[in-house]
Amino acid sequence: MLIVNRDGIPRGDTDSPVLITDSRDGVPPVIETVEDLGQAAHRLESGRTPIAVDVERAQGFRYGADPWLVQIRREDVGTFLIDSHALPDLSILAPGVDAVWLLHDAEQDLPNLSQVGLTPPSLFDTEVAARLLGFTHFGLAAVCEQVLGLSLAKEHQASDWSVRPLPQDWLRYAALDVELLTELYRRMSTGLHELGRWQWAQEEFSHVVSLPHVHDKPDRWRSVPGAGKIRSRRGLAVLHELWEARDGVAREIDLAPGRLVRNSALVRAALQPPRNRRSLLSIGEFRSPVARQYTDTWLRAINRALTLDEAELPPRRAAHAPGSIPEVRHWARLDPEAHERLLRVREAVGRIAESLKVAPEVVLEPRDQRFLAWAPLDEALPVDEAVAERLGESAARGWQRDLVEGPIAKALGADEAELRGAMAEAVGNQTLSA
Repeated sequence: MLIVNRDGIPRGDTDSPVLITDSRDGVPPVIETVEDLGQAAHRLESGRTPIAVDVERAQGFRYGADPWLVQIRREDVGTFLIDSHALPDLSILAPGVDAVWLLHDAEQDLPNLSQVGLTPPSLFDTEVAARLLGFTHFGLAAVCEQVLGLSLAKEHQASDWSVRPLPQDWLRYAALDVELLTELYRRMSTGLHELGRWQWAQEEFSHVVSLPHVHDKPDRWRSVPGAGKIRSRRGLAVLHELWEARDGVAREIDLAPGRLVRNSALVRAALQPPRNRRSLLSIGEFRSPVARQYTDTWLRAINRALTLDEAELPPRRAAHAPGSIPEVRHWARLDPEAHERLLRVREAVGRIAESLKVAPEVVLEPRDQRFLAWAPLDEALPVDEAVAERLGESAARGWQRDLVEGPIAKALGADEAELRGAMAEAVGNQTLSA
């Protein structure tokens, strides 16, 4: 039975979530051969229901974030668990799988699916739907509790999925991760239609699919926790060289860098650079059985940093890319007018969000708020046209622009009474049109 609250949002059938520990169809065998994969593709092609998909990785254990297990389920066919390490090309599944694909937090899984040759022709993301429905907790287990009244055990969420053979209870967990997505889709779709937000969701899903795969950011070594304690450029050079050396070794032996040498040890070595083997090994992390094998590598990295010319040392702060927007915490000092614009934009967005009972970042992402506020608007245009032009250059979706353009224009150029009236009118009109 579908339970809908007073706001039209589907809720579970019980106030006390029931823990689900067993798959309805049992745990299927892991697909590890091309022949079995072909049979799975044929069976999936015969189905007519949506496709539930999930990916398991070995982050924190292996180098990188490669997929090690892909779970696929169609309610009228069954569940398939595919060893994507043994079968790195799953493109055979793509031609026949033309229904809507159901994922939770698709932005995280789509790069992995692309890596194995899979791209959803149509997407429904239950995490995105949860945000649009005004939920406050977005993990799959939390969404299942709120919508279905069912609870999922998550003890294997951060397990090492590169282990072979995979334990049976892990496989049971993996099967359950796709077993409830179809019912979530049915109920959450109803909620989105009830609230007039179905079109918003479609735009969001298309946006998620269109996102480019995230590449490594430059100067990742600067994000090491504790790096802010290093005041000298020479110390930063030591951190940089050690970080690069650790990354190279970790890649070579396929081990998560943090399992080779923890970040805290890199920072400690950068604060007081060891000059010889004995002083290096006085830092406990470098004495571990694996790290100790590469003692010469660490010492060479430190020596490179200590012998760099002054001109070659890294700056104390990373240089801003041309045209980039500074961190918000510096705005009040760097540009008080931009800071004031941001405060007004945030207030307008916050009031719209409150009216819709969603988080402000759902109405307009913080990066788009910053993009709108940092540079002065075109003074040659009326404020509403200038705001529309700036939002058109941002990553905001159409439904977001329709919702916020008027209220933000009022916020940047009208008094409080006008602002309240404009926002109430915009929210009402957008809900009716949706």
